[in-house]
Amino acid sequence: MSHLLSEITITNFKSIRNESFELTSFTPLVGYNNAGKSNILEAIKWLLRKSTLSDYSFNDATIAVEIEGEISGITEEILSQLPTNQRTSIEPYLFGNSLQIKRIQPIPNATAAQIKLLVRDPQNIGNQNEWRINPTGLDQAIQILFPEPIHIGAMEDSEEDVSKSKTTTTIGKLLAEIIGPIQTSYSTQVQTALDGIRDLLDVDGTSRATELNAFDTAVNGKVESFFPGVNIKVHVPTPELKEVFSKGTIKVFENLNPLGRDVSSLGHGAQRSIQMALIRHLADIKKEAEDQLSNTILLIDEPELYLHPQAIEILRDSLKLLSHEGYQVIFSTHSPFMITSKDVGNTILIRKNDTQGTHKRNSLRSAIPTVVTSAPSQLELIFSLSYSSNILFSERVILAEGTTENRLLPSIIQKVTERTLGLHKTALVSMGGSGNTRKAMLVLSTMDIPTKAVVDLDFALLNGEKDGFLSLGDVDVMAIKGHLALIASTHSINLNNGWPTNSGSSMSAASAFRLLATENAVKSHIEAVKIKMLAANIYVWTKGTIEDHLGNIPKNENGWATFNSRLDNEDLSMIIPDDHTEIEDLVNWLIL
Repeated sequence: MSHLLSEITITNFKSIRNESFELTSFTPLVGYNNAGKSNILEAIKWLLRKSTLSDYSFNDATIAVEIEGEISGITEEILSQLPTNQRTSIEPYLFGNSLQIKRIQPIPNATAAQIKLLVRDPQNIGNQNEWRINPTGLDQAIQILFPEPIHIGAMEDSEEDVSKSKTTTTIGKLLAEIIGPIQTSYSTQVQTALDGIRDLLDVDGTSRATELNAFDTAVNGKVESFFPGVNIKVHVPTPELKEVFSKGTIKVFENLNPLGRDVSSLGHGAQRSIQMALIRHLADIKKEAEDQLSNTILLIDEPELYLHPQAIEILRDSLKLLSHEGYQVIFSTHSPFMITSKDVGNTILIRKNDTQGTHKRNSLRSAIPTVVTSAPSQLELIFSLSYSSNILFSERVILAEGTTENRLLPSIIQKVTERTLGLHKTALVSMGGSGNTRKAMLVLSTMDIPTKAVVDLDFALLNGEKDGFLSLGDVDVMAIKGHLALIASTHSINLNNGWPTNSGSSMSAASAFRLLATENAVKSHIEAVKIKMLAANIYVWTKGTIEDHLGNIPKNENGWATFNSRLDNEDLSMIIPDDHTEIEDLVNWLIL
């Protein structure tokens, strides 16, 4: 894509008091109902196409609505394709290859003349002439760069979008794409047919219908008696080719029924499916198009509405294709199926409260560089977090180190609370190991997502101090380390820097930590470490691993399946009599 609306700042529009949103070619907006996602889409539309806002659109009716946008990617190639007057109107105001514009409506129900479009002048930053009002040709240049946005609402009937040909509807866009080739191939043939109709029906037609002439003669005798010297003729205007296409619609044929039905006769699910199928076809058409000067913004509220999961994935891929072929796609969604791992970083989390109104949380893309400076570590962390798109739809996150936690914790939580993780608005994220735990917690904290982690004992002892969860030289860690040194030789445990290692040992490091947890001499110290880690929102398996707390279950698919099966039919106290109270306490701590 050559250019796009890369950022928008919205002030005093509906629930949005003042907030900026970074936009990409494919931008999902995620938030709970009534958070203000639709208001963001409407603000984008208003910036690009002026209309008069009522008092309903003002957060505070005493101050102006201002929508500021940055258009990036206006290259020399783009400029060279613009008409001379439009190029001249925007070229002096470019910041490199970006243009900053702003639309202002000072009061509710203002006249069109009172609504101003401004452009930021790079030569006057910081003074009273920083924003220039309505330079000649600016509005026209914006319309060339961004044709009329397609805006599809979530709750509105899909019938109009797929059955009425307008510049703003999907069917209208599709017809606009095909009318050019039809005019080229069939203009002479169609025009001849239209000329024949014109000759038959037009007031001056050369072969005017006898019935029309007879009507004119009969009625003029009566008109003459009222208005002497006045004659009338029936005129039936013949449409031009483009007008014919403006009446274009679609008919639905079902089960080989030769009688087509209007879209209005279908249910919402069928209407939405047809609507999204047309958008998918539009993506295919745009893929083959050569003209990439314009970039249409597609604004959709909940595109997944009424669609089954497989259809949602097909739709997502179609929208993704559009985002690479002359469309900028911005949509709100409640479905993880609409967001792939590659899109998680660009997803904007939308929230609303009484203090801030509608606002955003930091995106994953902006949060990770804040926490991690090295590029390889950033990539590793993005990979770990982005494959759990559920974090975007949750109010809290649980980070888990191992596969057993991810297989069993959801079932255990549901068993204890009688509610699923989804109902708790909680996401369980696998870190594929504990190495990224601290960084992931910092990233999610930067995104304002409350996070807790569950880790093995070895993580607390090996990484607690290093990662800042425990004080350097922690007395309990030192006591545990000292006792380990005493028992190492007895149990053939090889130590590295005082801790078990797999190298040269007859006992694995994991087994050594598990053994350590059974030593009475250090149990109080391990419990003390656990309490300190809880203060950092990290739970430590004091027996070593989760498997040790669940009755030493096998760490394999059969072991996990057997445990989950028992959860369906037995109380937790029967399955793990020694540790059921601790597991219940863990669950209650996790979902607080």
